[in-house]
Amino acid sequence: MGAGGRPTSYTEKMADQVFEMSLLGLTDVQMAKVLGICEATFNNYKHEHPKFLESLTRGREEADAKVARAMYQRAIGVSIYEEALTRDGEVVRLKKELPSDTAAAKHWLANRQRGLWANNGETTIKTDQPLVITLTEKGEANGETNTGV
Repeated sequence: MGAGGRPTSYTEKMADQVFEMSLLGLTDVQMAKVLGICEATFNNYKHEHPKFLESLTRGREEADAKVARAMYQRAIGVSIYEEALTRDGEVVRLKKELPSDTAAAKHWLANRQRGLWANNGETTIKTDQPLVITLTEKGEANGETNTGV
């Protein structure tokens, strides 16, 4: 119990629970709700209980590492193995080749080399040539010309 406060509802079991919930990708707010506490209490537990914070951090790091590895493997292509049952009832091991995935590769590079690969909606064009702006009449932009004749 804190000085003049009510007894804590923290239990050692909560450290194991936040580890599992971290692996699932739950946010602090979602985890607090599952534990039946408010977000402020959840944050206090992170400061007051080292094992709680360590479990939370470890769960998030493990989940992120697994997803990063899977994203990397899809980006470069990967071989997977599956077992299948033949008509004769024999179990055989099949190898499947998953080709590289361009979207996964772009996502990976956009996060790892943001300056070179990020698409933040900005377009930057660099040139040594002077900028020339020409005012056109209505219709000229669509390929029509207005000769004034």
